Amino acid sequence: AGDGAGERTPGFNRPLLGPPPPAPSPSLSLTLDWDPALIERLGDVTQKLFFSEHDRLRIIAYYRQIDAVMATIPNHQRAVSLTALLGPLFAAAQKFSEAGADPMVENRALFHALTVYINNESIARFVGPVLAADVERPDYIEVRLLRRHDLARHLAGIAAITSAAGPDIASLMSTTKEVYDARYRSGFSFSDLTANTVGVVLASLAMRDRETALEIQRRLARVTTESEYMPDVGNNRDGLSESDFNARYRNRYSVEYQQRMAEMQRLISNRPVFQGLELEWVGL
Repeated sequence: AGDGAGERTPGFNRPLLGPPPPAPSPSLSLTLDWDPALIERLGDVTQKLFFSEHDRLRIIAYYRQIDAVMATIPNHQRAVSLTALLGPLFAAAQKFSEAGADPMVENRALFHALTVYINNESIARFVGPVLAADVERPDYIEVRLLRRHDLARHLAGIAAITSAAGPDIASLMSTTKEVYDARYRSGFSFSDLTANTVGVVLASLAMRDRETALEIQRRLARVTTESEYMPDVGNNRDGLSESDFNARYRNRYSVEYQQRMAEMQRLISNRPVFQGLELEWVGL
């Protein structure tokens, strides 16, 4: 990634996808049926391809920042808001960047350390056993978004993937998982999709160019409430089975579904963290 204020990172500047273009004729049609384990493995491999040793050391630095933050939480407290981590971590990223570090590298490392902690995983997953050997594992406290652990996991995880592999791959994985859930598991969730979309948008801005990366650091360093970056999802109808989804929306390119996506985008755009910034929607 370049350091120029006006330079943009390739792959982070795609417009909102409209209806699919007409298929060429003759054409070959393929059906992909991914299970969650395959999706998770793809995410792991994709992210690790983009990690240099410097990236891994920066992940460790933010993982230790998380340890310092969580050490201030009373022992009896069972959960914390995602905001309790975002503010201090991005304040640290801002400080490192002002001292000369690349803000995009800092943001990417931050998102990966955050998702490792939220998922209660070993840091060795991303930095390898040698570097991880001297890293103390923080005490674990569940991290929640809108009082839900799964939404915090969605936002942080997809932000990490976006920061490493770009929004196209991240959005594909997000939508594929919801389609799989609709067919085989708990159902299609617009709440999950909203958290994923916020994560993609946050990370896309954090990786767009130096100036925008610094601005996101400044904004997130000051957050005090979840509503500053995450819209309320209490009115969402979640758990839609495949048949329920098809009856209501037909498919992802229908007018009804696109209207639902436009409303979600409007709610996200109105969050204070995003106001005044050019948002780009990918793969919905």
